[in-house]
Amino acid sequence: MQNKNSRIKMKRSGLILLVCLLINTISTSHASELNWVAQWLGEEMREQLVREVAKEFVFLYPDVELNIEFARTLPNEGKNHKWKSAYKIVEMVNSGDITADVVFLDVIIYAHVAELLNDPHWGEKHLIDVSDLPWFRKSQKDFILSSPYYREQTGGIFIGPYIEGFFTCLWQNQEVARQIGIAIKDRNMTLDDFLSYAKQLSDYNKKNNTSIPFIKLCSWNRLEILFEYLFKSLCHDPNFAIDEKYDKEKERLFLETLLVFEKLSTYQPMVNPDFADLKIDNWIREYLDGDGLFIVAGSYMYSHFLGTYPEKYSNAIPVEPPIIKYSNGLVGDFIPTFAVMKKSPNKDAALNLLKLWSEPKFADKWVAYTKNPTGLRGNLQTPASETGDDVYNSYVLDMTSNYSHLPMRYYRALTYIFGDKNPVTANELRANLAQILLGKMTARQYYDDVMDRFRDQ
Repeated sequence: MQNKNSRIKMKRSGLILLVCLLINTISTSHASELNWVAQWLGEEMREQLVREVAKEFVFLYPDVELNIEFARTLPNEGKNHKWKSAYKIVEMVNSGDITADVVFLDVIIYAHVAELLNDPHWGEKHLIDVSDLPWFRKSQKDFILSSPYYREQTGGIFIGPYIEGFFTCLWQNQEVARQIGIAIKDRNMTLDDFLSYAKQLSDYNKKNNTSIPFIKLCSWNRLEILFEYLFKSLCHDPNFAIDEKYDKEKERLFLETLLVFEKLSTYQPMVNPDFADLKIDNWIREYLDGDGLFIVAGSYMYSHFLGTYPEKYSNAIPVEPPIIKYSNGLVGDFIPTFAVMKKSPNKDAALNLLKLWSEPKFADKWVAYTKNPTGLRGNLQTPASETGDDVYNSYVLDMTSNYSHLPMRYYRALTYIFGDKNPVTANELRANLAQILLGKMTARQYYDDVMDRFRDQ
């Protein structure tokens, strides 16, 4: 009987040991997987950089199985990739099932998630704050760490390395400029220069029975960039221009900037009337094929042009937007790109991926591959282009050299005019600026409407 009981105890002990081994095996297997929602699918050298980082990560951490899913391939058909990423994050937050350890998350996606969760500080609860990690503090440029502006965009915390930087600008179609006979200034353009280009194109269209728009727009309308540049160049002081506080003087400058758009509307066709239904890929192709003199966007368009229409990407070159009175710096931003979910089952591996992205060699590659600035510290003071000196690389270097001493912001909405009582969303501003350029609304009509709403609060 005693032997029988001993055998039973041994069997039970063996079963417990087997169960423990199975649990440990399952846990180890789960921990060895790292699921990453990545960005830049189909964007040529940006995607190549993602692949290179992934390859080095797998080499450095052979025990980790890295699974990559690009934001563009996420569900929610009909939504753009940033909204798809936002829905993915919200789904994980609500369910508690963390199916992605590292997520694609920039300031726009952070705002989308905040809207969906009705919580501007959701990041504190659900993301790892990398603020105090030594590799993070060592790898970011000083202004990222010292200015509250950057962390305030993501709920008061640092969520990951500031890989991506961009300068907003005008893009000029060289082929169209040559066709019309316009020599466009790519630096130090004045408002009078800009208006003269609009007149020359309008005259050309009348003479040749063509309808090339001065500014080619699509459903992804970014006219607020041009507005912000023009407004900024009217301000006597660069810090006054970016201060998110209402001032009576800014009210006057708001109308003055709107009147510039109204003046542009006298030269038709100023924009293409079908823009609201024009998708971004078709917009790029039509523009590079010669349907438009300018577009308003950012330095990031280099990768979009190259990825969408490599045969004609070089038709478009970046040019500095017009200045009315003062050179008060750039409209642009430095943004984080990836973050780690706080409940990730593989936090260490996830943070190692972010640490790898922060290395100087990848900062240098970002600048060389994408022709864009970065918030990361690189090995080189002025990273050279992989393809040699060109207009894209030169633009980034010139803008950095000329304006790095001035504050750079890209607010999108009019908080830099009306402060925390701003009644105008970015989408509303874009839509109404287009209406003014089309000649369907006057500057005074829109100004009065906005001021009535501002004063009625």
